Amino acid sequence: MQTTQRATLAAALLVPLALLVALAVGEGATRIAAVVSPRLARQLAEYDLTRVLIVPNGEFGYRQKPNSAYRYRNGTVAHSNAMGFRGPPVEVPKPPGVFRIVLLGGSTTHGWAVDDSATIDAYIRQDLAARYPGRRFDVVNLAFDGYDSYQDLERLRSDGLRMQPDLVIVNSGINDVRNARFPDLQEHDSRTLLWAAEIAHLRKEQLTGAPSLWTRIKHWSLLARLPGMARDRMNTMRQLGSATSERAHPEAAMLFERHLERMADITGRRGIALVLSVPPSSLRSYPPRQRSPGTSFWVVDAGTTQAYRDTLGAQMRRVADSLTQRGRPTPLLRVELPRDRFMDDCHLTAEGNRELAEEFVSVAAAFIKQSSRPLAESHR
Repeated sequence: MQTTQRATLAAALLVPLALLVALAVGEGATRIAAVVSPRLARQLAEYDLTRVLIVPNGEFGYRQKPNSAYRYRNGTVAHSNAMGFRGPPVEVPKPPGVFRIVLLGGSTTHGWAVDDSATIDAYIRQDLAARYPGRRFDVVNLAFDGYDSYQDLERLRSDGLRMQPDLVIVNSGINDVRNARFPDLQEHDSRTLLWAAEIAHLRKEQLTGAPSLWTRIKHWSLLARLPGMARDRMNTMRQLGSATSERAHPEAAMLFERHLERMADITGRRGIALVLSVPPSSLRSYPPRQRSPGTSFWVVDAGTTQAYRDTLGAQMRRVADSLTQRGRPTPLLRVELPRDRFMDDCHLTAEGNRELAEEFVSVAAAFIKQSSRPLAESHR
C-alpha cells in the first residue's frame, strides 16, 4: 500500500518537474536562437512591454514614449524628448514673439530611418534661422510612425493645441490607404492600429498603476513572448492577404476627409493657420501590377495604392479650396521629388527631407510675414 502511494506521489511530482524542465529547455533554446539571430532578438525585444517605446495617448491614440530612443534597422535613431516628440522641447505656454509650427503626419513626417539631424523639422529650423535672422521659431514634430489621419487629429487635440501653434502643417495620407483594406471602417476601429494589443494592455496597466504579472514574466522570459509574436505574425499575414485582395474600400477615404475637416475646424476656431500637404510618392515609377513588398500601407498593388493616394490628395484639395473660398486661405502642397530622394515608395532620404522642408518654409512665409505685422506696428 505504501509502495503504491509512493509511486503515485512520485508520478504526481514528475509532471510539474517535467514541465519545469521543458520550460527551462525552451527558454534556453530561445535565448540561444536570439544570440544567433539579431533579427529575432529585435523582434522579441518588442514584446517586452516594460520596455515598449509607445504609450497610450488621448481616447484611442498612441505616441512615442518620452525620453526614449527608437532604433531603425539601418542604424539610425529617433530620440524623443521629455514632452514625447522628436526634436528639442519647447516652452508651454509659448513665449511672446515666437512663431511656432506644428507638424502632423505619419512616419514620412516623423523621419523614418533618418537621424534626428536629418528630419523635416530639423531642416525647417535650419532654413528659418537662415531666412529670418533675429526672429524666434519653434518647430514641433508631432508626427509618428503608423499615424493615419485619425491619429493626427488625436495628437492635435491632446498635444498640438497646448503648444499654441501659429501654423499647423498636415502632411498625411499614406496610412489612410492602409485602412482601405478594411470593409465597413468606423471611427475608433482597432484594425487601424499597428499596436492594438499592446496599446490595450498598456491602457489597462495605466488604470492599475503597475505592470501585470504576465508583463513581468515576459520581461524576464523570452519564451513567454513567443505566443504574442506568433499571434501578431498570423494577424499580419491575414492583413497582407487582405492587402492583396481585389478591392480598396471607400470608407477610409471618407473618414480621411472628415478628419481633415475636423482638424480645420479645431485650428480655425483658435485662429491657427493651416497648410495641407500630400506626402510625396514614388509609386508611379513602380510596375502598376506589382504587389505589396510586405508593407502594410499598400492596397491591392502599386497602381491601386497610388490611385487611392491620388483620391486622398483630391480630397485634400477639396478641403483646402472650401476653406479658402470661405475666407480662410489654406495652401495645398503637392511636391514631386525624383526617385533618388526616396528610400522606398514614400519614405524620404535626408536630402528628400531637406527639399520638402524648403517647400514647407516657402509656403509658411506668408503666414510668418502676416504674424510680424502687428509686432512692427506696435513699435511705431
